[in-house]
Amino acid sequence: MFKAAIIFASAIMPLIPSVFGAAVVARDQIDPLTCVGAAKYIGISGTLYYSPACANLEFDCLSTLNTTASTDLWSVPSCVAGATCSGTLMTLAQCQNPAVSKPNAPHLNYNVYASIVGDCAWQEGGCPITSQNYIDFFYGQLTAIGSTAWPSSAEDVITHYWDPINAWTNTGATIPYTNFDDWLHYAPGL
Repeated sequence: MFKAAIIFASAIMPLIPSVFGAAVVARDQIDPLTCVGAAKYIGISGTLYYSPACANLEFDCLSTLNTTASTDLWSVPSCVAGATCSGTLMTLAQCQNPAVSKPNAPHLNYNVYASIVGDCAWQEGGCPITSQNYIDFFYGQLTAIGSTAWPSSAEDVITHYWDPINAWTNTGATIPYTNFDDWLHYAPGL
């Protein structure tokens, strides 16, 4: 069984660059089978909800990171949006570039956060993310990347993406910057 998995992985790994549209950087920190497994779950949330729109955000994120040779996922808006709807984005980024590190990743870029919450981010004390801010950001990123796929409804975005983040942060109806940043760094399955 294990030998069959190795043969499958060696056959599938050369195909992954065509999936991402760019060459995959050699990795030494993640098992290739983990990378193959993560690639199979592109666009699938932690609630096991598949969305082509989410997959588009992930593809854009990975392409941007690869094109810019960046390891700072949380400065790329499509990566932030993609992380909120996917359970494999960090793993895929690490497969692409072993320098990407979940616990050591830079904090959420405050300009990206401000693009989520609006001008109130710059007021003293800032302001938290509301569910409406999140919906606007998610759909705004789909527009920004030129996605032709969209979620079935805003309710699906809330149920499958916002609600699990909100439950993890346990901050009530809104999510402050620090708690959202913590979620990006420490939430399981991201």
